[in-house]
This record gives sequence, structure tokens and C-alpha cells, in this order.
Amino acid sequence: MEEQKDYLYYFWQNNTGDWMREFAYLSKDKTLKGLTFGGLTEGTKLVNLSEFNLEELMCAQDIIKCYFHSPSGRYHKFNEDYSSYGMKHMVERLLNKITHGRINYISNGTLILAMHHCGYKFQRIPDTPNCYFNVPKKCIKRMEDALREV
Repeated sequence: MEEQKDYLYYFWQNNTGDWMREFAYLSKDKTLKGLTFGGLTEGTKLVNLSEFNLEELMCAQDIIKCYFHSPSGRYHKFNEDYSSYGMKHMVERLLNKITHGRINYISNGTLILAMHHCGYKFQRIPDTPNCYFNVPKKCIKRMEDALREV
């Protein structure tokens, strides 16, 4: 039987310096004011990248690029059927399978940061740490189909 290699071994190989440089611009992005590990707040501080687990952020970004990518381009409407909190659960369930249980949790803030980094816009949901994204329903369905296969 062929041994399954760790997903993270193949893709990241301790390249954290390069990844930190790639994500660095987010710490100056004013649309992310108030974003913390737990999600969106009414705070006025810019995002502090040191609050986030880089490995989880990188892996969440990969899942988003693979499953939420829309070949027809960006969707202009916000999908109010799925909040960032609901989408975070989808991403973490798939990561749990792909990483053989190594990553079985990502925070709401990590999901928001990864989605923003991948080019998605978000709309805050008032009085919650959650938001909606401009993700087409067909992309959400692609993720749900992948979860059923897992």
C-alpha cells in the first residue's frame, strides 16, 4: 500500500518567509479594519497578521482557490445564503480530510482574510463577526459536492 504523504509537506516546505511577504499587504488594507482572529468587529485597528495561524491561512487559501473559483469571473452579488461562519465550516471539513486531521479548525477571521486575499469582496452582517461574500451559488455547490465525496 502506498503511504499518503502529508499535504503540507508538498506545498509549503517551510516557506513561511515568502508567504509572510505575500500576505504583508493585508496589514495595511483599510477594508479589513476591525478584523480579528474571531471575525469582524467594530474596531478601527488594521488587521494584525501575527494573530493568525499562517499554516491555516495558506491552506484555507488553497481550498478557496480550488473550490470557489468561478471560471466566468467574479460574481457581483453577495451570496446571502452562506455567511463566513458557514463557509468556514465547509473549508475546515475539507482541510481535515486533505491534511489527514492535521488542520481541522480555522477561525472565522482566517476564512475572511483568506477569501479577501483571493480577491473576494465581503459585506459585513450587522452586529455579528460574520460577513457575506460575492461567491456564486455554483461555487458553493462545488464545495458541497466535494464534501459529500469526502
